[in-house]
Amino acid sequence: MAARSLRQREYAAWDEEGKNKIVQIFVSHDENINSIQFQYAQNGTLVLSGRHGSTSKYSRNFDVVELNYPSEYITWISGRTSSGCLCSITFGTNHGQYGPFGRFNSSDDEFTLRLGGNCHSQFGGFHGTSYNDVVASIGVYLKPNTTLNHSLHKNTAKPKKEKDIIM
Repeated sequence: MAARSLRQREYAAWDEEGKNKIVQIFVSHDENINSIQFQYAQNGTLVLSGRHGSTSKYSRNFDVVELNYPSEYITWISGRTSSGCLCSITFGTNHGQYGPFGRFNSSDDEFTLRLGGNCHSQFGGFHGTSYNDVVASIGVYLKPNTTLNHSLHKNTAKPKKEKDIIM
């Protein structure tokens, strides 16, 4: 785990790159998102990530997001941050949304991360930072498209004949 200093605080970076087959998300929260953990499918087995954020702090709320894997997958996340902490988080999938978890305060900074067209194949995992007993930030990895989607390169416009062109 790497540490970096931002505004005189020590943030620990966490990284779940390549772990894109999310089955469950565990969120511990009260006024902030205290910890987050992921369960994902890998080579036919279920694997639990490390817990990011607090490993010991008691939280008033603990929620489990259970995706209907493999047909349900992450398409967006949104949340709010304040004073270097992740205050709330919502997960969106192709089936609906889960959350928000944490607190809502309209004065907090809001963010939304929407994935591209073929979300199932482009989601590449989560990453973020933690600070003391809270999750400070969260982000997503996007995998580039490796093939053209048929609908992207299909030409639906009919070419004009020379006699139809007016100059």
